[in-house]
Amino acid sequence: MRKITLSNGKSVEVDCLSCAITSGLAEAEGGVVLETEYFHAHQDVAYPVRGLIILASKRHVKCFDELTEYEKIDFIQALTKIRKAQRDVLGIEFVYYFYNEDTTHHFHIWMVPRYDWMYEFAAQLNR
Repeated sequence: MRKITLSNGKSVEVDCLSCAITSGLAEAEGGVVLETEYFHAHQDVAYPVRGLIILASKRHVKCFDELTEYEKIDFIQALTKIRKAQRDVLGIEFVYYFYNEDTTHHFHIWMVPRYDWMYEFAAQLNR
């Protein structure tokens, strides 16, 4: 079991955070953004940045090449639908995508919006 502190200050103890979120045991602030047969999308539970979405596999796999053909198709369609909503609803012009295979969670991708305030944050780090 791992103890994880969520962006709302609450802590949860779980074996796998992705399993807890995709099954509804732990809820991401803002709730479910999109759910398909194979994927679950939610606001990042650790970082409360508006529009920062995690698209996670419901199945406990870690790598993109472990997805079935149906899961790959579902992933791209879900990713596209979320990106369109980020642009149309939230006015997010650019998004950074992050994916790593050495995660302790399920296969997932972060969809991180780029906001102007991030430039100032980065400039402070470089001082």
